[in-house]
Amino acid sequence: MENSKYDVIIGLEIHVQSNTKSKMFCSCPTHYFEQEPNTHVCPTCLGLPGALPVPNKRAIELCILLGLALHCDIDDEIHFDRKHYFYPDLPKGYQISQYKRPICSDGYLEIKDNDGKKYSVGIERIHQEEDVAKLLHYNQNGTAYSLIDYNKSGVPLIEIVTKPEIRSAYQARKFAEMVRQVVRYLNISDADMEKGQMRCEPNISVQEKGKWKYLDGKILPIGNYKLNPKTEIKNIGSISAVEKSIEYEVKRMVDELEKGKTLIQQTRGWNADKGVTEFQRSKETADDYRYMPEPDIPIIDISIDDVKRVSNELVELPNEKEERYKKEYQLSDYDCSVLVADKDISIYFEELVTLLSSSMPIQKAAKSASNWITGTVFAISNDRKIKINEKNIPKSSLALLITEFEKKTLTRNKAESLLRESIQNHKDLKELIEKTVSESNKALSNIDSIIDEVINSNSKAVNDYKSGKEATIGFLIGQVMQKTKGSADPNKVKSILIKKLNG
Repeated sequence: MENSKYDVIIGLEIHVQSNTKSKMFCSCPTHYFEQEPNTHVCPTCLGLPGALPVPNKRAIELCILLGLALHCDIDDEIHFDRKHYFYPDLPKGYQISQYKRPICSDGYLEIKDNDGKKYSVGIERIHQEEDVAKLLHYNQNGTAYSLIDYNKSGVPLIEIVTKPEIRSAYQARKFAEMVRQVVRYLNISDADMEKGQMRCEPNISVQEKGKWKYLDGKILPIGNYKLNPKTEIKNIGSISAVEKSIEYEVKRMVDELEKGKTLIQQTRGWNADKGVTEFQRSKETADDYRYMPEPDIPIIDISIDDVKRVSNELVELPNEKEERYKKEYQLSDYDCSVLVADKDISIYFEELVTLLSSSMPIQKAAKSASNWITGTVFAISNDRKIKINEKNIPKSSLALLITEFEKKTLTRNKAESLLRESIQNHKDLKELIEKTVSESNKALSNIDSIIDEVINSNSKAVNDYKSGKEATIGFLIGQVMQKTKGSADPNKVKSILIKKLNG
């Protein structure tokens, strides 16, 4: 996306549904996914006349929690506003949101650029609002029509708005990934984009290099230069699509400018099937929404004690955990980033390290645990479509497996096959290991006689080896490994075989 003539300027708006039991302004349940349409509704979330909103305290706490995690200032008052627009998915004709005084403002989030360097993205605001209903579009016998499911209407929604400080599609994707990790770590949201629990909307503009400046959070022209307008992209259903849609849109805008055309401020949708953005409408401005204070909700005070109480829910976040892993465990950047991507896996990893550290140095324990989790365990998890947790792969059993491998009691192949067998056939991994180790010890105590037996039973291979075909040593090693059921050390077997054959 590099262009010698233009700079890319991106701001992100990210909407995240909060993990609360009830909706933002009523007591209807929020677990609407795959439920019968229009069954989780009431007069308030249907926007019926006379129904009054009652703010969800837990939703507000989660918004504050995210603000604290992203280094924001927390306002001491909560002001709700009405954002007016007329669309079928908005039953009241307005959305209860926040405008001039968001709960959280002026924060930042660190990401890593594609060169591995840290890059801080400023956050303009984080505010609380309610979600809209869901439109379902159909075409039957050539007749197009739409139906509305109001189950989603009124679900608590947190909106994160960045400053226009993102400079590439890659940075935008990394920012969205990091936000998703943070809200999952804090149990604010599951952030499942396929279920609509997280949505990203990039605002993009391209400006000629050297003809604009960034001052106090604003993009300003230099001299007589006229800034190009921005485009907002909607309907982005995955993290990867954030990057793809921006790359497409930047190319489209640059191509238009190079042809001498004038860009217009607009909203476009991302068509994932075609891999293109498509015009939807001219972009609205704040004035178009006719914001006004919400008359049915009084100003809510936020005390220092409220903020302090919410701050007790903060946990070690992915960036912090990654730095600790590098310092404490001496792991690579790649290993750290993979292990912290999922909170549950990071916890599993740390508990596994604790078990292993009783028999080996902490850094060796961490490296061994990392190698097994990011390698074999991930592979099995993907193949079997299972989660990496205590129920599916008990940590004590995995620790025993790794320990026996490090002691060279088990070969890598044998250890992996035992792990797969335990999961596939629902067998106790510890029992499989103990049985194999017992057989291994028995075989190793008799390794000389087993090797003698293999030499005596495979005269052709022995003669081939002695006549110069050294590759046949592999066949003989395989025969020994077969008789020891894979429990012998192949290198040790090779050493003994060569000594006997050359003796």
